[in-house]
Amino acid sequence: MTNKPQTYGAQQATTSTGTYTTQSKATTSPQNGDSDDQVQVKRSMDPQGKRRQATQSSQKSRRGRLKMLPALNLDVLFQILSFLHPMDLLNLACTTKAFRQLLMQRSSTFVWKTSLGRIEGLPVCPPDLSEPQYAYLAFYPHCHVSAMDLPHPTRFLILPSTVGRIFRIIRRFESSDSCADKFAGAGHTYFVDIEQLEAFQKEYKEIPQDKRDEFLADRRLQVCAIDKHASECEAWHKDMLQARNDERRKAKLPRAESIFTRLKDLGYTSELDYFGTGPIEDARRSDFNTTKALTDREWARVRGRFVKTMDNFRIRKLETEVYNPRRKILVELYDAYVRQPAPPGATVDLLPDVVDVAHFAAFDAIIKLPEGTEVNAETFKPAFEQIPTLAQEWRAGVDAQLAALVVVPGDSSTSGVAEDDFSIGKLEPAERLKLASAVFKDLWHHDLVVSIDLLDWWVFNRCYSDSVASRVMPGRPWSLMDARGEYPLVQLFTGAAHVIRACGMDPQTATVEDMDKRDIRLRCNYCPYTTTKMSWRTAVSLLVRSQ
Repeated sequence: MTNKPQTYGAQQATTSTGTYTTQSKATTSPQNGDSDDQVQVKRSMDPQGKRRQATQSSQKSRRGRLKMLPALNLDVLFQILSFLHPMDLLNLACTTKAFRQLLMQRSSTFVWKTSLGRIEGLPVCPPDLSEPQYAYLAFYPHCHVSAMDLPHPTRFLILPSTVGRIFRIIRRFESSDSCADKFAGAGHTYFVDIEQLEAFQKEYKEIPQDKRDEFLADRRLQVCAIDKHASECEAWHKDMLQARNDERRKAKLPRAESIFTRLKDLGYTSELDYFGTGPIEDARRSDFNTTKALTDREWARVRGRFVKTMDNFRIRKLETEVYNPRRKILVELYDAYVRQPAPPGATVDLLPDVVDVAHFAAFDAIIKLPEGTEVNAETFKPAFEQIPTLAQEWRAGVDAQLAALVVVPGDSSTSGVAEDDFSIGKLEPAERLKLASAVFKDLWHHDLVVSIDLLDWWVFNRCYSDSVASRVMPGRPWSLMDARGEYPLVQLFTGAAHVIRACGMDPQTATVEDMDKRDIRLRCNYCPYTTTKMSWRTAVSLLVRSQ
């Protein structure tokens, strides 16, 4: 009875890990006080040992299942293999030497032909290729042009259309000693198999002169046949990809229908009818691009993202169908308003753009009245009565933004610090912009612009490319920043302050009117051979161009 546990332990040791083998040896050691039965009980109580033993036994049972398959009756085996896909036959040939010897011999050709014949629309195998080569060329996902990228067994490197070009070029320069030297002279670059090219040249040169035309005519027929077969293969490949895409699209359709049904239950039926399903799928491509069925748990996870997306589509629908027609009415009314004479006591010399007017609270409230509310010229009449006050407030805000940029740099001959801590800081924004030093530089076009021109400069009203409102109002509210709000459009040109000091004036107090009244003439120190005198305005322009 003592031999049975020892035999069991030895058998387990041959199929177990090193740790397990040590335990097994411990059961047979006379120095161990535990009996064999106790050791077996310990093994059964070890959960990790159980899992390890189950995994090893399952791996052992799976290992070598196809090992004896080539030993089957060939008729039965070939009947089984003929139902496999060509790609499966290629993979099977790479598993063992026995399968490779079996599938790559000529007696197995009918298996490949039967497998290839089951592929709908696939052209027949060309005569210059074997069936395994043709299957490899058609289905194996490797480059068939670079020899380094091609694994065994196939090395079919010549593209059919390239073969035709080789024959035509060699025929054109058949009187030359070296056809390869004439490839560059043809005005094109061709990628060919060097071995086949050299073999063709050698064969061509060995043919007598009187039989070369017949040889080339025969080769041209071969090239025509290859080109025709290549065209058929390209058409089949295109149809196969289209069928595969259609199949994947059909597999995704139930998930998409489930999503759209749930969106309709949330109240987005009108948005789906207006935009269709395509834009929603493009906006949430990651949620649609799978064949996995939509479960309630997954929908609870993605529902918030879909609600946010559909709310954006709802806003776009309102902008297009409701708000834009009202904006169009405002554009026509405002165009007629600005053509009228200014009302008595008007304090604004420049009216805002219609885009700014549309963003005024009084006008924006009318534009965004609930859907179904009738909006006409009479509806906008109370808002137009507030334009003088609204325009004055708009102008004050714009002046404040521009005045904040006017910081006079210090005199380079003294401390060099800014001088904005006393005189300019006490000026109102409108008075600050009247200073001669309030000259701005366009950061995009490098032009000089004065404050009064900035109010009506097209750069500050550049329209959004993705705005629905821009289809009616080609612009955006006035701003010193770009359309994305990331970069400033202008900055103060500090060189104007240096020109003002050169004229003997204080840039903190000298206005444009003061500089014009003084009318000082200046000369450029960097041009010693020039005697041209210039005004302070010309000097500022010259200075900005020299930087």
